[in-house]
Amino acid sequence: MRMLRSGCLRLAVILTLILVLAALGLYLERGNRIADLPRHTGELPARLARESETLLDGIVDPLRELATSRRPAGQTPAPETMHDGEAIAVYFAPGVPDDPHGIEAAFLSFLEQAQTSIHAAFYDLDLAPAADVLIRKRRQGVDVRLVTDSDYRRREPLQACIDAGIPVVFDERGALMHNKFCIVDGEHVWTGSTNVTFNGMRRNNNNALRISAPALARNYLVEFREMFELRRFGPSSPSDTPHPELRIDGIRVENYFAPEDDVAREIIEEINVADRSIRFMAFVFTSQEIADAMARRIPYDVTVEGIVETRSAGSAHSRDDYLRAAGAVVHLDANPHTMHHKVIVIDARTVVTGSYNFSKSAEERNDENVLIIHSPLVARQFADEFLRIPR
Repeated sequence: MRMLRSGCLRLAVILTLILVLAALGLYLERGNRIADLPRHTGELPARLARESETLLDGIVDPLRELATSRRPAGQTPAPETMHDGEAIAVYFAPGVPDDPHGIEAAFLSFLEQAQTSIHAAFYDLDLAPAADVLIRKRRQGVDVRLVTDSDYRRREPLQACIDAGIPVVFDERGALMHNKFCIVDGEHVWTGSTNVTFNGMRRNNNNALRISAPALARNYLVEFREMFELRRFGPSSPSDTPHPELRIDGIRVENYFAPEDDVAREIIEEINVADRSIRFMAFVFTSQEIADAMARRIPYDVTVEGIVETRSAGSAHSRDDYLRAAGAVVHLDANPHTMHHKVIVIDARTVVTGSYNFSKSAEERNDENVLIIHSPLVARQFADEFLRIPR
């Protein structure tokens, strides 16, 4: 038994050394030098942990694919075992209403698939076709429930839902119920920056994600029930997300809600280990702590580049001038309507997105949700959107 334990210990040490050496190899491959190690010492454990995880993913994912390919004939795959990109679908606005592959059609199709329930937290519901689907689903016996911000209670499509008997809960407070998420049948989630409005879908620059993952859906259902059933909004909302970290189709995803989950800290942790690039698209950027974290990466040869909505840039609280002074390249958008994204892409492999503006209100007062998605495939789609935004 003693020899067995000794052998296991040696094997663990050898495997740890292999992972550390491989992680250091990735560190050097990304353009860092051995001479950079002293100034990276404080963040090295986080870097090595991240590189080790990347390395393990590269080993495990092919094995997972091999196991899937050898599944006995006729055996049904697990619900979340899908090809990369199918479990997490990304859409961008503005879109064209009659585009069968556009964001609006995708959202209406998402609602149409409901068999048992549609539970949605919409900051603003002003898209008539969406209201029509909700009302029809209600009449078919689907459990349709809505939470929305009190400021938009007079919207005609929302009033049509109320008149059809759909129960609606308003936040009844000065801060914002700023979410734009929907859970269908307790398994599928729609979220992002896109308001369910004409402008949100057809005029403004926005993003949305459709994700099929029951564990993620449970997170959003817990948040929805806090608002709909318990009437707990903003700082009164408890920090009780069941699965803040999970894997969806092999992709590591983090899921947080503001203000209860200290979202700024989670975003800054990702920024702190950026090796090559940080690109952001921000409707509002007033968070000094997030701007500071980005500025701190610039001396380490990390490119920081962003796009800020023109109307919010240059104000007393906006951080765009501060970042320019620190060496970042910050553009103003040229959309005559609104550049409404709240996105950060780190090293072309990690995406931060959701309803969360980079502001004190989002961090401390509003109801918000954020996803941090560790996937080069998803990151590439957001990087392409960054290039498409007019400036």
